[in-house]
Amino acid sequence: MKKKHYFIGLILMGAITITSCQKEKAEIKDGQTNTEVSKITRQLKAFKQNLQLKSGETLPTDSAEWYLEGLLNLEQAYNTHDFGDVDFFHDTLTLTVTNGQISLSELNNLYENISAWAENLQQQSGNENYTFDVVDLTIEETGLKSGEKNLVVSLSGGVLGTIPNYYPFGTSDYWYWGGGLGKCGDYIGQYIGRDASTELQRKFRNPIAVPGPGYFTSIETISVTPGVDNIFDDPENAPYDGYMIYSQSGLNGEFDQCLSPSDLNYYLSKFDFIRDTKKPAGKQYKTVNVVNTIGLVPIGWLHVHQYILYYGVKIENPD
Repeated sequence: MKKKHYFIGLILMGAITITSCQKEKAEIKDGQTNTEVSKITRQLKAFKQNLQLKSGETLPTDSAEWYLEGLLNLEQAYNTHDFGDVDFFHDTLTLTVTNGQISLSELNNLYENISAWAENLQQQSGNENYTFDVVDLTIEETGLKSGEKNLVVSLSGGVLGTIPNYYPFGTSDYWYWGGGLGKCGDYIGQYIGRDASTELQRKFRNPIAVPGPGYFTSIETISVTPGVDNIFDDPENAPYDGYMIYSQSGLNGEFDQCLSPSDLNYYLSKFDFIRDTKKPAGKQYKTVNVVNTIGLVPIGWLHVHQYILYYGVKIENPD
C-alpha cells in the first residue's frame, strides 16, 4: 500500500523551533482502578447518546474537545496498536463557539463528518483490515469575531499485526536521508519512494513488547528537532552534526546524503531515550511520525529529521 504523508513545509532559517501541543483535560492518574477507567468509557458512551438527542445543550470548549476526541478514539482506534507502518492524514473543519460553549448539535455534525472521513479513508486503502491508531483533535483560534474556530483533525492508520521489534539495520541498508530517494551506494535505484526517515519510522513503531488493546484520550504531540534540546547532543559519537537525530549541514548542498547501516543503527539506538525523555507526566507513548526537512543555515543547506511524538492517556479496560 502506498504510504501517504501530508506535511506542512518547513524552511529552517538558522535555529529550528520546537512545538508542543498539549490539551489541558481531565486525565487518568497512575493507580486508578479499572472501575474508574471504565467510568470514562461509560461517560464517552453517554456523550454519544446525548449527541444523538440533539437537545440544544452546550459544553465548554475544552470539555467538548476532550469528549469528542475520546469518543472517536474509542470507536475508531480501540485495538492493539501494533502497527509497523502508518499513514498520517490531516484536515481542518470549522465550528462555532458562543461564549466559550459548543452546542451538542455542532458536535454531532463534527462527529458525523470525522467518522465519515475515517470510513472513506478505510475504503480508499483497499484493505478490509485497515484501521486507525490515533485520532487527535485541536481547536484553534481564527481571530474572527463571529466565534468561528478551526478544528484541526489528525488521523493515523494502517494494518495491525506486524512483528513488534527493533530489528537492526542490515549490511545492505544504505538509504538516502529523505525525499523518497530509496537506497544509495551499491544499491542505488532500489525502493524509490522510501528513504532513511521512512525506514527509521518503521523500526521505531515496532518495539519488542506487544501493547495490549485499548484506546487513547488526551492526545498530545511533541516535536523534537536536532539542535533544539541540548540533552540530545552527542558530539563525540553521533554521525554528521553531532545530534541523536539525523542532521547534516554543508556548503551549497554538496555533502553526503547516504546513511550507512551503522549510522542508522546509531539513530535507532537513541530513540527510546528521546521518546522517554519527552514523555509528559501521566501519559504513555503512542506513535511517531518522522519528517525529513531541508533548511537554510548561514553556511549553506541543512538536512534534518524531525520526530513528531504522540502521547496520550491509554484506556485499557472499557466496558
